[in-house]
Amino acid sequence: MKIGRNDPCHCGSGQKYKKCHLPTDEAAERAARAAAAPAPAEDAPVAEAPAGDAPAGAAATRTAGAPARPAGTLGGRAKLPPAPPPAPARRRAV
Repeated sequence: MKIGRNDPCHCGSGQKYKKCHLPTDEAAERAARAAAAPAPAEDAPVAEAPAGDAPAGAAATRTAGAPARPAGTLGGRAKLPPAPPPAPARRRAV
């Protein structure tokens, strides 16, 4: 049975478990999970951007096959007008 956070600690200190041994138990559990997890492969292939007539950064930001949009457009969405300035603060009579 798992001990609850608000149960008395199993070491007999008289404190709640969350104040006594919970941080050390969680750290040990994280370390065990990290040791059991497979390490990422260092020799993984790197995806390269396709060569073409697009600028260097443009190919990485577009999805493959998506048409290029002219600069300054929002892709068919209307541009919203600027927000109005905030109203002046009102003072209450005391």
